[in-house]
Amino acid sequence: MPRPSQAPWLLAGLLLTAVVGVLAQTVVGPGDVGFGDVVDVLRARVTGTPANNRLADALIWAVRLPRALLVACCGAALGCAGAVTQGLFRNPMAEPGVLGVSSGAAVLAVTGMFFGLDSLGLWVTPTLAFAGAVATLLALVTIVGSRRTVATLLLAGIAIAAIGSALTTLLLALAGARWDLGLKMIAWLMGSFESRSWAHLGWSLPPLAGGMLLALWLRRDLDVLLLGEPTARSLGVDTTRFRNLAIICIALLVGTTTAVAGVIGFVGLVVPHMVRLWIGPRHRRLLPASAAAGACLLLAVDTVTRGTTSVVLPPGAITSLIGAPWFLWLLRRRGG
Repeated sequence: MPRPSQAPWLLAGLLLTAVVGVLAQTVVGPGDVGFGDVVDVLRARVTGTPANNRLADALIWAVRLPRALLVACCGAALGCAGAVTQGLFRNPMAEPGVLGVSSGAAVLAVTGMFFGLDSLGLWVTPTLAFAGAVATLLALVTIVGSRRTVATLLLAGIAIAAIGSALTTLLLALAGARWDLGLKMIAWLMGSFESRSWAHLGWSLPPLAGGMLLALWLRRDLDVLLLGEPTARSLGVDTTRFRNLAIICIALLVGTTTAVAGVIGFVGLVVPHMVRLWIGPRHRRLLPASAAAGACLLLAVDTVTRGTTSVVLPPGAITSLIGAPWFLWLLRRRGG
């Protein structure tokens, strides 16, 4: 049974685990770098003095630390988006992909790669992916119109996601004759944090922070909505306005994550449901705990894969391997 009284301890433990995960990310990987080097580099950056090991300073500060922080931010965003999605649809088996935001972002990003637009600059693919997420949001709102019920949103989102997946598959098939282009497109679709820098982190932080703050602002309406839409309306909740803000929140979090790291699935499904089993459904506790747990999960996946194999494994594939069995277990449990 959930124990809400343990929520502060759980959140503190998750935050501490996330900090440890970020530090572990800076140590794990190629190159002779230890925890002492990490402490020395951080001390040097805070005090403005030169680091004892210049090579470790360049490796940790320019490569590993921004990547680790970006992994944590993306995991937190996906966990928070999953909690909002499940609250919006009042279904623990819902996940952000049901609105089609990830599929829309993937279509425009892959289209840019197909036509060689990514060669114009580093920011072309993330910008196209974010534009695809926004375009999907606008299409969803336009198609649904004034009939913005939860069921209508769900059905429209599934249809848009199916169209996006079909277009992405079509582009991959057309790129089959150019194996290098096909590999690049598939690698992005599986998700990756390789070659991410402070610039990527700085670009993604404002929309991610905005989405999380919006999620926290909606926490009371999410709680009331658990009682059903008629009851929520009778208690003064503007359900249409709430759904619009919830969709914007999900689009900001998932669209930005997809833009900066590619498609990473199932984090938004597994994490909020697991956290809900521990601390209950109240979103005042659920949202920050889901964000912290999402950061821990993605950090753990990325750290373990980098530390145990010389091959770069996409985190999206690993999270799907974890999430798909969990989803099947949920289906079996609810079916019973």
